[in-house]
Amino acid sequence: MGIAIIYASGMTKHTKEVAEYMARELKADIFNLKQITKINMTDYDTVLFGTGVHAGKPYKPLVQFLEANRDALAGKKTYLFIECMYNDEKGDAQRDKIAEQLGIPDAVYFNTKSDEMNEAGFPAAVDEFIARLRSG
Repeated sequence: MGIAIIYASGMTKHTKEVAEYMARELKADIFNLKQITKINMTDYDTVLFGTGVHAGKPYKPLVQFLEANRDALAGKKTYLFIECMYNDEKGDAQRDKIAEQLGIPDAVYFNTKSDEMNEAGFPAAVDEFIARLRSG
């Protein structure tokens, strides 16, 4: 069984870039919801969902995908990553609100303007998230 990364990205394309980086590192299949809306979930035991935030809300294509695929996701490990503009308590609050709304409690957020960046130019927290996924 494999890993799927399913994301919706906005105009800045930060979510897309992070999703592509994680797909390379995890050897995961990647799906952009602007291009593909039907995905055969039977090949995956782990699914990462990614979204940016607009006006405090996740991008609509991701919300619609999750609503349409709840049954197909039953029994799978699901994670959520959010690209947001905050790096503090506001980011924590936004992550928690969106995770609850989407029904994916295991959620993280990244800010591409983070002080700590990895060698590839992404927030160091992305590598921490990847390491956590690999370990368990």
